[in-house]
Amino acid sequence: MHTHDTAEILAEFAYKLKYEDIPPEVIETTELFMADYYAAAMAGIMINKDFNEAIFDIVKGKGQSPEADVIGSDIKLSAEDAAFMNAVYAHGADMDDGNRKAMGHVAAHVMSAVFALAEAEGKSIKDVFTAVNVGYEVYNRVAAMAQPGLVHRGFHSTGTAGVIACAAASAKLLGLDAQGIYNAMGIAAIQASGLIIIAESGQANKPLNPANAAKNGIVSAKLAKAGIKGPRRPLESEKGWFHAMTDSVDYGFLDDLGKKFTVTESYLKPYPSCRHTHCGIEAAIGIHEEMENAGLTPSDIKEVNLYIYSNAIKIAGQIEIPESTEDAKFSIHYSLACALLKGTFGLEDIRVSFASYTGEEAEKGGSEGFIGNVIKLIKKIKLIPDPSMEDVQKGIRGSRLAVSFNNGRTFEKTVLLPKGDAANPFTWDDMHRKLFESLSQDAGRTDEVLSGIRALNENPDELWKGFKDSSLRSE
Repeated sequence: MHTHDTAEILAEFAYKLKYEDIPPEVIETTELFMADYYAAAMAGIMINKDFNEAIFDIVKGKGQSPEADVIGSDIKLSAEDAAFMNAVYAHGADMDDGNRKAMGHVAAHVMSAVFALAEAEGKSIKDVFTAVNVGYEVYNRVAAMAQPGLVHRGFHSTGTAGVIACAAASAKLLGLDAQGIYNAMGIAAIQASGLIIIAESGQANKPLNPANAAKNGIVSAKLAKAGIKGPRRPLESEKGWFHAMTDSVDYGFLDDLGKKFTVTESYLKPYPSCRHTHCGIEAAIGIHEEMENAGLTPSDIKEVNLYIYSNAIKIAGQIEIPESTEDAKFSIHYSLACALLKGTFGLEDIRVSFASYTGEEAEKGGSEGFIGNVIKLIKKIKLIPDPSMEDVQKGIRGSRLAVSFNNGRTFEKTVLLPKGDAANPFTWDDMHRKLFESLSQDAGRTDEVLSGIRALNENPDELWKGFKDSSLRSE
C-alpha cells in the first residue's frame, strides 16, 4: 500500500487554492470549456429525447425547493436534482469535453454540480471558477492515476472518479476546510459507480454516470458540512477506491499539482460521437476533399482500412450498422462512412431515422439514399488493430485511414491528435460553430451566449445567476 494519502493531498490543494492563484490563460480556457458545456447540454436535449423525458418525469415529480435552473426549461429544482438533470443533458449527445489521460469526461459532472450549487447558495462567479478548477484537478488526476486498469475492469471514470471530483468542488464552493473537503471526498468515494458497458449497448443510459456523480457529489459535500466524517484513506485503503478500480496506481500524476491546471490539457469535441471515432472522422474528411479534387466519388471506393488502437475497437468498433441514434454515437464504421460520403459529420447525421434500414434490408446493403449509401460503404470498412497508433506517454491515440479505389489509386491520411486536443486546440471561432449547431443555427442566440460567457470574468465578484437569469439565458 502506498504511504501517501492522495485524498489528503488533493483536499489540502483544494482548500488552499484561491481565484487569484489561477492564471488568466487558465481562466479564459475555463470560459471556453463553460461555453462547450452549454453547447453540449443543448445538443443533448435534442439528441437523447426519450431518455431525457423519462428521467425528467421521475425527477421533477418529487416535490422540492426550487433552487437552481434546469437548462432548456422554465423549471427550477433542488441543487442536487438540477445538477443531475443538467449532467444528463450535457452528456446526452457525447459532445462534452474530456481528458485523454483520465479516459473520461469532466464538465458534464463538475460544471453541473458547481453551477447548480453556486446558484442555490448565492456564490460568486469567482467562487465558480475556483471550484470548477478544483473539480478538474481532482477528476483528471485521480482518474488518470487509475488508468488503464480502471477501464479494463469495466468501469467508467466519468462516474467513478467524477463523484469524488464533484464532492471536492462542491465542498470548496461551500467553504469547507481541508478536513471537510477530505470528508466529502471520502463520503463520495463509497458511492462511486458507473460501468463502461454503456459504450457497447444501452448507450442512452450513459448520462446516468455523470448525473449520479454530480448529484452525489453535492450530497457528499453537504454531509461533510453537517459534520459527517468520511472513511479514512478512502483511496489507498485496502478496501478503498483504488483497490476496487485498478491493479496499478500511477502517482506521477500528482507531481505537478498546483503548478499545472489540467483543464488546459483536456479536450473539446467537434463531433457528436465517442472520442475514439474522432481521428477516423477527421482523416475521412481530409480524404473526402482529396476524392473531390481527383474527381472520384464514394461509388469508386473499393476498400477502406482504418488502422487504430485496440481499445478504440473494443469501445466503439463493435457496432457496424447502427439501429438508433445511440448506436450511431458509438460506431466507428458509421461515422467513418458518413464523413467519407459527405466530408462532414454533425448532429444531423446521428438524428436520422435508422428504423427502415435494419435487419434483412441492412444485410442486403440497404436501399438508395443517404443511409443506403452509408451501409454500402460500411461493408467495405475494416478496422485493423495497430499499436503504433497509441502512445500513452506522448498522449497519442490516433488513426491511419487508407482508402483504395477501383482504378488502383489509394489515399492515406493519419491523424494522431484530433481537433480539440490541447495540441490542436479549439478557438473561439470553433466554439461559435459548435454552439451555432447546438442552438439549431440561431445566430443571434449563439452570439448572445458566447458574449455572456466571455464577459463573466469582467465582474468575478458578481453572483452566479445560472443559465436563465443572465445573458446565458436558455429560452
